[in-house]
Amino acid sequence: MPSFTYRAIKGSGESISGTLEADDRRQVLRKLQSMQARPISISEQKMTGASKTAKQASSAEEGNIEAGSASRGFRIPLPSFKSKDTIGLNFLKRLLDLHSSGMPLGDSVRLLQMRLSDPQLRSLAHDLWKELSEGRPLAEGMRTLPEYFDDSITHVIEAGEATGSLVPILERIVDHLEEKQSIRAQVMGGLAYPMFLVTAATGVALFLVFYLLPRIRGMLDALGGDINWSMAILINGSAFLLNFGPILLACLVLGLIGFTQWRKTAKGRIVTDKWIIRIPLLGRIFYFSDLFQLSSLIGTLTGSGVNMTETLRLTEKTIRNQHLRGQFRTARIQVNEGASVSQALKINKLMPELSIDILSVGENTGNIVNSLNEIGKSFRKELDLRLKVLITTVTSGALVCAFLLVALVAYGMVSSVFQVSRTLSIG
Repeated sequence: MPSFTYRAIKGSGESISGTLEADDRRQVLRKLQSMQARPISISEQKMTGASKTAKQASSAEEGNIEAGSASRGFRIPLPSFKSKDTIGLNFLKRLLDLHSSGMPLGDSVRLLQMRLSDPQLRSLAHDLWKELSEGRPLAEGMRTLPEYFDDSITHVIEAGEATGSLVPILERIVDHLEEKQSIRAQVMGGLAYPMFLVTAATGVALFLVFYLLPRIRGMLDALGGDINWSMAILINGSAFLLNFGPILLACLVLGLIGFTQWRKTAKGRIVTDKWIIRIPLLGRIFYFSDLFQLSSLIGTLTGSGVNMTETLRLTEKTIRNQHLRGQFRTARIQVNEGASVSQALKINKLMPELSIDILSVGENTGNIVNSLNEIGKSFRKELDLRLKVLITTVTSGALVCAFLLVALVAYGMVSSVFQVSRTLSIG
């Protein structure tokens, strides 16, 4: 039987250490719990000879990732075919399926690391099980994997573990992540055609500037033809780009670098986030996306039994727009001082007035969760509407720009041909 060395703290505060024989780390945890001790670290003693060979064979039969590589503190490198967000979402969905069926959390993660066929998901489950087997809660284990789970997820899971209502929290997280992926797919799908048009128009413009226009101008100069207004615009624009384009490009790159560095500062992030939500069309999409997440999360946490003070504290940490986070922080402080949630949000202008009225009715009737769910639905509908307007506007703008460019080139080419023909006939 394998041996494990441990360090733990008893209820009296006394630090203890020693060695226990057990089949796995979970059995060690149970033994420590029976001793009323909280584990600090648990490590398996190295095996030699036949026992080590038998252990490796057993691990291979179970489908585990080789334990030796994990004990040395590095992960098996795997090729990445999926985005990190997608991997994290797929893992949470499978964890939710097992845990909601009644299986304990630790057993669910352990089963996933043995049964998952996808190597990336199996590696994620293996790393998370390693953290759980050492006595860490799920949220703390997820914080060691920030490439898959960001702070907004781990803070909410921490609240679910503290209140014993992890299943509805996981359901809300999965729904939220699926909503994000749906919105992203909707935007990318809608902008694919405009992006194609812009790319094609850019290719035509570059061909015109660097190849076609110099030859047309040389032909007109040789034949003595006059340059009409459309060709003058194209030729002068081409010359300007050739002479000053590199300088403008260098200035643009330097400006972007400087802007990026300034945005990384605390003040720069707040100011730029404030600008972002004021950008025509695009800014309202970011705004309603944050409001949708905010209202849904408050409703989920409140409905799961988390008190309002803790709910607002956790929700604040999930708001990525620093300008909105500052407004929400002020509202949270006002709620802690005795103001109602609807009053605080209204004073800080965090939501539209109609949404605040709905929230106020929910507070007065004691049905705030239902009001928050209705507000979240309205924000989702508004977000869908804004996305459609953005996609339609961008598509129309790209079509108009492409048409104007092609029309200008076509008119310049045809009029130049007629001008050359007229010059030749006169000559």
